[in-house]
Amino acid sequence: MATIRSLIKFWALNAFALYGWLRLRAVHSPTLLILTYHRVLPTDSAERPFEQPGMIISPENLEQHIKIIQSIGAVPIHLDEWLSRKKAGKSLPTLAVAFTFDDGWRDNYLNAFPILKQQEVPATIFLVTKLVDTSETFWPEQVIRVLRTPGVDRNHPALEWLKPHLGELAHKPWPMTLLEADQVINNLKDLDDATIQRHLATSAKVLAEKISGETDNTPAILQSRDIAEMAENDLVRYGAHTRNHYRLNRLNDMAALEQQITGCVSDLREITANSTAIFCYPNGDITDKGKQLVADSYHAACTTKAGWNTLTRSKYDLHRINLHDGNSSSPRTLLATIGRTLA
Repeated sequence: MATIRSLIKFWALNAFALYGWLRLRAVHSPTLLILTYHRVLPTDSAERPFEQPGMIISPENLEQHIKIIQSIGAVPIHLDEWLSRKKAGKSLPTLAVAFTFDDGWRDNYLNAFPILKQQEVPATIFLVTKLVDTSETFWPEQVIRVLRTPGVDRNHPALEWLKPHLGELAHKPWPMTLLEADQVINNLKDLDDATIQRHLATSAKVLAEKISGETDNTPAILQSRDIAEMAENDLVRYGAHTRNHYRLNRLNDMAALEQQITGCVSDLREITANSTAIFCYPNGDITDKGKQLVADSYHAACTTKAGWNTLTRSKYDLHRINLHDGNSSSPRTLLATIGRTLA
């Protein structure tokens, strides 16, 4: 039975890969493929055990993606350049590809930028502006650090807030596996981001000695000097990803929405002259009020909806394809992921 399942999986993967290749080769009118990445970490990175699996691509796989996509005939282009050409009615490549990176991780500078520079591939990084030049990171990484650090006492009072969200993992031993910790992250999405951060602030104070001993305190998020260097020669441009990476459908207060959406574009202009007025929805979440604020403040917006973009696609509903080691570590799996997206 296992053999039959393996065969079905093998042939399904091949079928999707062939379909993806054929769809890309058959494009006849201007089409934009937006590829989404998050973290770029070597396979032996000490940060991998504390990161969600669907967030990481290795430098080798990123470089492989660039070469494969170009071999199919896709032309790398800045996202805002494709949009401005479209608006002006100027000529566009039949198949264009925009490389984008969410969140503003410092490993984008350390590990992705050298590849982009060598291959002369433009990219857009969507910054969470209030994290730039800080030593902070996002709450999922903080939670994983708590759940996966050896010696952390699961019964410590500072961790009581986590227990209702452990679900079927409530009685599993700590440290958790990475997949188990990832499941807890998904459970915690029932809470709003600010609430989670408040809980973590309390936990961090009590557990600081245990957890900080496992880290080197190197900033995980981009610093101004990194941003400036990548902006040289206009290779990397920067879009907006809110001020604090709050999921916007969890913000009911209009002032809070304005802080995250319109405040972010102001921050972005102060951080870099290479900013572009393109917004990226955290987790793809938004409300009607939020959509209006984005439309009032930005020229375009990226969603988490999967697919490619033709000339008829709304500039505030740009579709992308999220890639990571788990779904694109070989030419076949990359094309299969694209094929599933476009099926």
